[in-house]
Amino acid sequence: MEELKVKKDFTNIYTQKFPNSYLKEMKKLDYRIPDKTKPLYLSLAKQLYKKISKKLKILDIGSSYGINSALMQYDLTMSDLDDFFLKEEPSLERSKQFFDNLPSDDSFDFYQIDISNPALKFSEDVQLCKKGICVNLESGNLPMQELPQFDMVIATGCIGYIGYKAFSNLFELIKKQQSGINSENPKKGPVFAFSVLRIFDMEQIEKTFDYYGYSLVKTDLRPIRQRRFSDPEEKHKTLSLLHHKGIDTKWLEDDDHFYADFYIASPKKLENQLITMSKDLKRHAGN
Repeated sequence: MEELKVKKDFTNIYTQKFPNSYLKEMKKLDYRIPDKTKPLYLSLAKQLYKKISKKLKILDIGSSYGINSALMQYDLTMSDLDDFFLKEEPSLERSKQFFDNLPSDDSFDFYQIDISNPALKFSEDVQLCKKGICVNLESGNLPMQELPQFDMVIATGCIGYIGYKAFSNLFELIKKQQSGINSENPKKGPVFAFSVLRIFDMEQIEKTFDYYGYSLVKTDLRPIRQRRFSDPEEKHKTLSLLHHKGIDTKWLEDDDHFYADFYIASPKKLENQLITMSKDLKRHAGN
């Protein structure tokens, strides 16, 4: 895939036992998009929580070390995580204690999917998720028995690495889960929210959502800064690709950073809910 050749490969930092190497590299590249998406996810989660009046089950795709969960559950920032993990020797006991000593939001439970087993194990061990599932979403074979019916699906940074096949497999899982319920009153499907770098083409993913009865919309929020380019070559390749697609990079990628659009989706029968949620996001967007 042409777009994936543009980006630097960070595989080695996602497979360590602790998040220290990951956080160190992300700090160096000014990767702070989780800080920007956090209020957006929380806005949607709080609206859902009011609507269904029960603890939300949130599925985080490409969750890595549970960064989204840490920020949302414990009201932390990436800098807060840096301050702890980059000054401490890696230790499971100290990591557990760090989170145990913080007040937490108990209005949602996280379930996480990633291809890095060490990252998921860390997240599980420090209770940033109820369950971590190490599986390649592109290949299917999702363990239905290990995942509950979730109310919300989020993803920060992995869309593009995973494509329409991953969402197709996820929707098939949702269908199987719903088939076990009284067909006259099926559980409403989850709300989706995720950021996607502007270099990635969303056409196939949009078609997949439509096929499974979902409305997927790109919000009109200003593109969110993701991280600094790792080197001049990464910048050159990114700008060349965007210009080839006819995408204007002035005031955005020209400033040496990747930028992402923010998408939300819900079942078509709940489009009015989607419109309301989208409007509320603007109040929480700090970009």
